[in-house]
Amino acid sequence: MENMPGTDKELKAVTLNTLAYDVPARKTDRRSESITAEEDMHIVAIEHFIGVGSNGWLSDNGHVLSKSPDNPWVKWAEPGPTGMEPTGSKGYFGYCGRDYYSQVSGIGDVCVYEGFPSGYFLVKKGEKLYMHCYAANSTDKTVGFHHAVRLIYW
Repeated sequence: MENMPGTDKELKAVTLNTLAYDVPARKTDRRSESITAEEDMHIVAIEHFIGVGSNGWLSDNGHVLSKSPDNPWVKWAEPGPTGMEPTGSKGYFGYCGRDYYSQVSGIGDVCVYEGFPSGYFLVKKGEKLYMHCYAANSTDKTVGFHHAVRLIYW
């Protein structure tokens, strides 16, 4: 491990977080959160969180990270819900979604740890990093959603 790049660096963390928000019945919400890097960020791992409030059955939601300010769920999903990003999409990383099977199993929230064992994703000082989210509520009631990612970097 002595010769691996970055092993002598202190790990730090920063979070992008939508906080809890409501999506009306039969609507799809697309929103983005961003941070501006205060220093070079060599992202080595991501901790994802996606939560859906009670009565969240038949919802479809997820998020991706990108340096692009354009929320891709708008182009991938108009006018309705989408699922995962299309095959061959470029410029995005860190996809995490909460699927129907999790809901059927009774899992209300999904937490995922994603490591980059072969390297890192670089966000240079002054660059913005975006968490682009979508939340599709297919129920007849208002449902709460929540997206967050904790970036582990050096």
